[in-house]
Amino acid sequence: MKRLVIWSVAGVLIAGVTGLMVVNAQQSQGPALIAGDSPVTEDQVRTKLQTDGWSDVQIYRDGRYFQVTASKNGQPGKIVVDAQTGRLRAGADDDDDD
Repeated sequence: MKRLVIWSVAGVLIAGVTGLMVVNAQQSQGPALIAGDSPVTEDQVRTKLQTDGWSDVQIYRDGRYFQVTASKNGQPGKIVVDAQTGRLRAGADDDDDD
């Protein structure tokens, strides 16, 4: 009976660790706005976007993400940047197709 409990607890722990690894891997799949996979500041995001031709850059902090609205070539766009990795959030529309 003791062995069954120990193996059950071990199985739950292994499943939990595997789940965390999958979630972390999925969060970093977006393309890098700022290379390095390290934390970035609002100023770094603003500077990078302005260098890439974005104007009227407005940044709002939303937990671990920067919600960005800006214009490029007269077209408005929205970008979501992970403040912990400098990557665009997977599925975020960066309107940078030009």
